[in-house]
Amino acid sequence: MSGVTKETIQKILLIALAAMTVSMVFISVFNYKDNQQKSDYLEKEKILVQEELTEIIKSYDHLIKQNTANTEELLTEKNKAKELLNKIRHTVLDYETIIQYRRQLLVLRKNNLRLQRKLNIGMSADGLNLAY
Repeated sequence: MSGVTKETIQKILLIALAAMTVSMVFISVFNYKDNQQKSDYLEKEKILVQEELTEIIKSYDHLIKQNTANTEELLTEKNKAKELLNKIRHTVLDYETIIQYRRQLLVLRKNNLRLQRKLNIGMSADGLNLAY
């Protein structure tokens, strides 16, 4: 091989290496931004689930104060909500776990609404007016 051909090949390889390096930098920046967005989303979801669980727990506290007859059932459901809240607080979330926690939250919310309806109907039958 002549000297010119070697130099040309070296320049081509150098340009290719520089292009690959620049590409890797761009890919790294893009991945960092994407990961940051995912992390922010998961943190916001975590906060929303925690707030909703806190509201469910407060709802059970309110129901317990008004209904002494069904305290055991209410405490059981309240404890389920507290356990889930504690798990969420101490877990680093990913998409799979947030979906799992959302499903559990949905079950807790349905149980909470069922118990509210059940107890409010029972209280209305006793002559109490429950206008919120």
